Amino acid sequence: MVLKKVENRLERLFERGFSRTFKNSLQPIEIGSRIIREVDLTRRLSTQGPISPNQIRVWLGPEDAQRFDGFQKALIAELEETVRQHGISEGYNFVGPVHVEVFIDDDLKTGDMAVTAEFLGGESQPRLVADDGRSFDVGDRPLVIGRNPDVDVVINDSNVSRRHAEVWRTSEGVAIRDLQSTNGTFVNGHRISAVSLSPRDDITVAAVHFRIELA
Repeated sequence: MVLKKVENRLERLFERGFSRTFKNSLQPIEIGSRIIREVDLTRRLSTQGPISPNQIRVWLGPEDAQRFDGFQKALIAELEETVRQHGISEGYNFVGPVHVEVFIDDDLKTGDMAVTAEFLGGESQPRLVADDGRSFDVGDRPLVIGRNPDVDVVINDSNVSRRHAEVWRTSEGVAIRDLQSTNGTFVNGHRISAVSLSPRDDITVAAVHFRIELA
């Protein structure tokens, strides 16, 4: 399911030229599948549960790499999101931000690739991630969601109050509070006043869905 979503997003992004471009060569979904396999093989167990590698390096042959000219950044962003979504679905924790790098290996033939997955620690920076692709760092001050154009996370929807909800860091992670909005803030389908959040939680404000990324 995670990989299918990646393929669908890439197809929309490249306006149907995607399938023609990659018809007889390495498919992005194949790269995603290989990365997920390496992540699963490399994951470790800890007292807090399974830990996922977060530093992914991919090597492609020259011909395959050339076919990605023009949208490498978009592809890398989707591959990074693939790792994050897979980690969430499997209950993995991350030791730092997910980072994917792509290199060229002149010795690789068309259709071949090599992938490594490693652990690279980093400072935890929680983020609020919207289903429309936007992301917002949750810093020292509360992150306000609302319709008002001067708030941190603007949602242009009449069902959203001007100052609808706020997300902030706590000593244990991240929490969300409804700011007495008219139509409410929902976490996993339940209307809330204030609650702590985990990466598995689905946060809904009007028609927009959010999630928390802790690493």
